Amino acid sequence: MKFEKNEVISEIKEAGIDNMSSIQALNKKLFEYEIKEGLSEGLDADWSFSEEGKKEIEERISNKEKSCGFIFKMDGKIAGYLIGRILEEETGRAESKYADLEHMFVDDDYRGQGAGEKLVQEFKNWAKRKDLKVIKANVSYKNEKAVNFYKKVGLIPADVMMTMNIE
Repeated sequence: MKFEKNEVISEIKEAGIDNMSSIQALNKKLFEYEIKEGLSEGLDADWSFSEEGKKEIEERISNKEKSCGFIFKMDGKIAGYLIGRILEEETGRAESKYADLEHMFVDDDYRGQGAGEKLVQEFKNWAKRKDLKVIKANVSYKNEKAVNFYKKVGLIPADVMMTMNIE
């Protein structure tokens, strides 16, 4: 899907293995931001470059049946990405399968230009094609920017997970 705005060309594309290094670099920026802001404990900023991280990202963008990956390109540069998957909860609720918006990040230089909204819309389209009725995103309650963004694109706060460290 291509978009033109004031001579700047942007597009959303399905991610491929050839996009791995860009996705890894953006994921590192995401984790660095979350660590710096105190939003997530125990994160490894270099996770996406670890064997585990590479394997997981590759699996998500390769296994088209159960997961997906999308990139946002502007003027030929990958400026954002979204990775999602199908998950199933054992809750007894009617809609136990859902689309899990697992990772999403847009580079600071490209924020405020609709990239995030376009990525979420593409993910929503993917979820519809998979006959899913619900999208969920796990967001730190401390991450007000992310919470407000997800509200803006139509997600609503649902459950609150409470945690406690045991020493």
